[in-house]
Amino acid sequence: MSLIILMRHGEALNNVKHILTGRTLVYHLTERGKLHVQEMCEMLKPMRIEAIYTSPIARAVETASIVGENLGLPYTIDERLTETDMGRLTGMNYFDVVNKHRDLLLEFYSGKDVSSMYGLENFNSIKARVLSMMDDAASRHDGNVLLITHLDPIKAVIQNILKVSAEILLNMQIKTSSLTIVSHSSSNYELLAYNVTSMMRYL
Repeated sequence: MSLIILMRHGEALNNVKHILTGRTLVYHLTERGKLHVQEMCEMLKPMRIEAIYTSPIARAVETASIVGENLGLPYTIDERLTETDMGRLTGMNYFDVVNKHRDLLLEFYSGKDVSSMYGLENFNSIKARVLSMMDDAASRHDGNVLLITHLDPIKAVIQNILKVSAEILLNMQIKTSSLTIVSHSSSNYELLAYNVTSMMRYL
């Protein structure tokens, strides 16, 4: 059995401002975000990571650079780990979208095609690309693998394993720089933990 560890990128300015960036807006890690990633490196060191893959988005690559330096490993960019294409929601405030378009987000997390209204990427396509990446990583490596990605790709993995509802997914919190840990054995995935981070960040 090997582990696939999904790490959400460290805190970036868009997280502080609650902006939906999609793939087109570029934001970098905050100093606090860099510190959180450094803290998580101490948690990752005993996990015997064999390889690091990352989303091509700047905040994820910056996270991978910090982790790679701490673990003494290079990182590989894989497009399948990229951020959700937010379409015309790009640049909007997250809480404004939740308040005004909650039904749209519930349809999104249920896998319905909402691209015609806002150009939003289909949740099932996010799930398909991330699971494809996980399958490739599991077949390529015998040891544990770290995938640095974003909120919705991580939620897609959790939904695939636990089959949770759209309502649960919408309300689910995945903190920046947190870990979601999945075991892989005989083509099956099992969720071992999610939203793992420093205890102080839960306060």
